[in-house]
Amino acid sequence: MPGTTIEKPTAYIIPQGWWSVIDLLKINGAEIKSLVHDTIIEVEYYHIDDYKSYQTAYEKHHRNYDVRLTAKVDKIRFLKGDYIIYTGQASDRYIVETLEPQGEDSFFSWNFFDAILQQKEGYSNYRWEDVAAEYLQEHPELKKQMEDRKKIDPAFAGSSEAQLDFVYKHSPCYEPEHLRYPVYRLIKKDFKR
Repeated sequence: MPGTTIEKPTAYIIPQGWWSVIDLLKINGAEIKSLVHDTIIEVEYYHIDDYKSYQTAYEKHHRNYDVRLTAKVDKIRFLKGDYIIYTGQASDRYIVETLEPQGEDSFFSWNFFDAILQQKEGYSNYRWEDVAAEYLQEHPELKKQMEDRKKIDPAFAGSSEAQLDFVYKHSPCYEPEHLRYPVYRLIKKDFKR
């Protein structure tokens, strides 16, 4: 996104299933290592809040653009063999420009990560209504958040389906990988290599 400034992290971590991105990074000179054992690491990651896509393809890809993100920090479990790309190497500019999702030439922009945009799990309204009501009773803070939104959003207030979806997306039933950008940012400067 034009005018967006990104602080370069200590490293990026990419789960091993994203081999097409790893291959392109290697071809363009990025030095990539693999984690030697399963580990839990505190990282920053992005949730894709919104984006637009061009309808027609260009060079075998459609483009994602106007990406809106929320940055989050959490401890994530990574597996032996997941990839870590430290910054501070000759190809830093390429690494940052392709791995930050708001970049015009990012791998997200060129739809290499579109699998995260597809929600794979869901719910049936008739079954979820009872579960959602019970979940709201057990989580009054979420119920208040939903009631507050209903006060300021008439479309949300008038849509039982939107309200069910809201509860679902704030419950443990919702798949965490949906809309979670799968490139994690290691911020800690003292991380042991």
